Amino acid sequence: MPLETVLKEITKKGEEEVRRIEEEARKEVDRIIKEAKAEAESILKKAKEEAEKEGEALRKQEISSLNLELKRAMLAKQKEITEEVFKLLRQKVLEMDENTRKGILKTLITKNAKNGMKIFVRKEDEALVKSILKELKLNLTIAGNITALGGVILEDPSGEVRINLTFDELLSQLYEKKIGEVAKTLFG
Repeated sequence: MPLETVLKEITKKGEEEVRRIEEEARKEVDRIIKEAKAEAESILKKAKEEAEKEGEALRKQEISSLNLELKRAMLAKQKEITEEVFKLLRQKVLEMDENTRKGILKTLITKNAKNGMKIFVRKEDEALVKSILKELKLNLTIAGNITALGGVILEDPSGEVRINLTFDELLSQLYEKKIGEVAKTLFG
């Protein structure tokens, strides 16, 4: 029977060893699962943070893009309105009464013309300019007609220097010079 006792002892030690190995394996599995869960949570947390950052960046980019688009649309509308104001001004110039037109033409000619110059005028203003030249006793030659809202073009006798005093040119210069001021008045 001593063999049986030895076998029992070996079996008992074997079973204890199996239990000990199983216990260590369970602990190792638990530790691995715990580490995997912690790593998964960390990865999820980082992914969530990155997604939130990307989402916020996209949101900011979209808002910035929309603001830029809105600003462009507002500027386009402001330009359109400003151009409409100057279009109305051009219409008013075209429709001005003869006395006002004569006064402006007389001032332009007085301040800029010299005897011997050639003068170009609108066909509609030719008689008016002739009367102004007679009144001012200036010796200018009407050299041709222009297509404009009004005003004159003066040319020196050599034809090298031209002074564009048409209402169109003067309004264009005024537009360029005063666009900011007009926009500020209209839009604040």
